[in-house]
Amino acid sequence: MRTIAIMNNKGGVGKTVTAINLADILVRDYKKRVVLADCDGQMNLTKFYLPDFDPEINYSMESLLVGDGEPVWCDNLTPLSPGLDLIPGSSGLYSLDVSAVKDGLSFPERLRQFCQAARDDGETDFFIFDCPPGFTVSSTAALMAADEVVIPMLVDGFSVTGMDDMAAQIRSMRQASSRIRIAGVLLTQWRNTDVAREGEALVRSIGVPVFRQVIRRTEKVAESTFARQPLRQYSPGSAAARDYRAWVRELLGEV
Repeated sequence: MRTIAIMNNKGGVGKTVTAINLADILVRDYKKRVVLADCDGQMNLTKFYLPDFDPEINYSMESLLVGDGEPVWCDNLTPLSPGLDLIPGSSGLYSLDVSAVKDGLSFPERLRQFCQAARDDGETDFFIFDCPPGFTVSSTAALMAADEVVIPMLVDGFSVTGMDDMAAQIRSMRQASSRIRIAGVLLTQWRNTDVAREGEALVRSIGVPVFRQVIRRTEKVAESTFARQPLRQYSPGSAAARDYRAWVRELLGEV
């Protein structure tokens, strides 16, 4: 089982879109069994699939981190479609961050234990964590549980200058998880312009792994989030849909 955290300290770089389309391609094209985990208090991933989800009465990532739920790990999943399950997010994750600062209460190892139970059962091929910006309780939990980190990134000056710091922070997590590695930076919303090409060259020179495949900018990505459909379903011929399929092939070592 592979555990992948989709992480960047910046917002608006395509983390949730990447998680959605990675999971969809793995399930539809590769017949893999995937669990998506929404680690963000904004709940964008959860609302994409379940717009009426109420974390007050349903199991969520907050429930997992505080130790609530059924004793069998898979009984706590929310089925979405054949081969695809979800651990929903919750706005209560923000309260966990406050408690961690105020009272020293934090149990990020519970997510790693949850994933280990899934790994031991052999019933899941991929766990994909959609992380919020910054090192929150839930994103730290995801990094502790992850084998690898994918870093979606825009090509701009702010992103480039923050990349070294973020890579160092992720590498420091090896004290908590010896398996974790940076799978690569995924350049998103890429355009064929001079500044984008120059920025890409700079990113590829800073010593952090960068995927060869980039995700081109297209309005179909924004449209697909309104339609609440993965790109493969909403616009399979769009540039971003083709790019995500090519990127997944690279991630799986097929190119």
